[in-house]
Amino acid sequence: MTNQIPPEFLTGVAKERGVSDAELETVMMALDGNSTAAIATILGISNIAVRKRLGEVYRKFSIYGRGPGKLAELRHQLFYQYQAQETEAPAPTKTKGKAKAEPAATSSKKTEPAAPEPSNEVVSTGTHRPDWGESPDVSQFYGRTEELKILEELIIDESSRLVTLLGMTGIGKTVLSVQIAKQLESEFEFVVWRSLGATPKLEDLLGNLLQTLSTQKKPDIPDDLSGRILKLLDFLKKNRCLIILDDIDALLKGDELAGNYRPGFENYRDFIKRIAQTNHQSCFVLVTTEEPAEIALLHGEKVQTLQPMDSHEIAREIFADKGVAPTDKEWSELVKRYGDNLLAYKVVAMTIKEFFNGNTATFLKATELFIEDTLTHLLEQHFGRLSPSEEEILYWLAIERSPVTLNRLRENMLLPVSLSDMLKTLDSLDRRALIEKEETASDIFFTVQPLMMKFVTTKLVENACEEIKQLVKTQKLSSLRILIQHNLGAGATSGKKGKAAATQKPQMVQLIKNQLQFFVMRSGGYDELITQLESIAGKLEDKTQRDVGYASANLRNLLALMAS
Repeated sequence: MTNQIPPEFLTGVAKERGVSDAELETVMMALDGNSTAAIATILGISNIAVRKRLGEVYRKFSIYGRGPGKLAELRHQLFYQYQAQETEAPAPTKTKGKAKAEPAATSSKKTEPAAPEPSNEVVSTGTHRPDWGESPDVSQFYGRTEELKILEELIIDESSRLVTLLGMTGIGKTVLSVQIAKQLESEFEFVVWRSLGATPKLEDLLGNLLQTLSTQKKPDIPDDLSGRILKLLDFLKKNRCLIILDDIDALLKGDELAGNYRPGFENYRDFIKRIAQTNHQSCFVLVTTEEPAEIALLHGEKVQTLQPMDSHEIAREIFADKGVAPTDKEWSELVKRYGDNLLAYKVVAMTIKEFFNGNTATFLKATELFIEDTLTHLLEQHFGRLSPSEEEILYWLAIERSPVTLNRLRENMLLPVSLSDMLKTLDSLDRRALIEKEETASDIFFTVQPLMMKFVTTKLVENACEEIKQLVKTQKLSSLRILIQHNLGAGATSGKKGKAAATQKPQMVQLIKNQLQFFVMRSGGYDELITQLESIAGKLEDKTQRDVGYASANLRNLLALMAS
């Protein structure tokens, strides 16, 4: 990097952006090709500290997204700023003799690339052949300017072979994938969009792709899987193709940590590796709510992941189309509830328009835990894929409400959890795009995506109420799981001291009390329920936490609220 751009220029640009000396030192080493581990060793700091410094630099240069593409984007920004400055300078005097060759990286975007190896020569038909399959209509596409820019750079400028679009259900990944394909259509000879929601066998998918990409009516398609992969790879080398595969998560297992394939689909793992590791001039875009395990190991210059975020401007456009205009305060509350989930905003905007006469304040007041049936179904599918350890962490994050450190999460767990297992579970939730991480100078904090937070809270309250009903009916602690394993009052006093902690009501327990009260009011016997719970709580007083977990404390908190 310093051979292409003078260090003094880089220093000047960085200082204009507010980059500190420590951050500048770190990013210069990264731009010179040093790995995170190497930088950490040289500077005598941790890998996390290196990533934090680089993250601050990217933020100050307004570079977003996930993965190593951010460093490449920084290179682009610095180079084009330097080139613009050089262009304005007086032309150098010509000298005799052989001209000094300019570094390859100083070429502008318009410069023709160097000729590829013979095996990768483009066999162009002179036409562009898109096949959109069952892709959705994108005639009404809002915003996503930053994501489209990043995707174009990853696919075109950096010639990535594999790009993953990762995010939870409803944030607009599919529409974004179609929009970027249409935007880049003229850059490719072939553009193909396919959904894997119907879980096609790999042999069938490859047969379909080869049929679609062929210029012959009856192409010669090998019968065996290995032959089909080799033929497709050969085609990707000779032709420039953009292939989008949506719903990759349909191929993955549920009820365990993220990223493992269902029986019968394991060969997709090797296929994706071949696409990522073989030298070709095409690009695959994978769209998924869950990142396959092998992707994390393949990340590098030609394999990148982008997680679309910050879709609030798009949400405002959706509301405007429905004729609904929330105030800034109301928007703040909507964002807290629904985060970046565009499907949620579409449903909510329509609900406010049709059932609340366009009044957002009335909607917010009446629907604290409102999630429409369509969203509930999608979130239930998402939640249903989780392993027991992932469910456990999501429940704890919902109880805490606010971002929480790794150490506090481990302390909350009733049964000891090894650091290794905890990190594996958090990594799995991250690959499902269900958690958010916030870095400070001293620690990393974790929380749940807002819409999933609402869903998990509702589920936790419903399950806890059902356990309490069974407890009253059977008088057996064996009917309890939520109340034994989770301290439902934990989030109330987190980070609070003195009177603030003493007067703060445990929100989760309050929600359970409200739902129990609603249930009992319909059938009568609220006082009777309190009496029975007091009797059960009395029997638990002499029990240790080892015997009854958090059940005794949870019942005491619940009874205190029910009696108030």
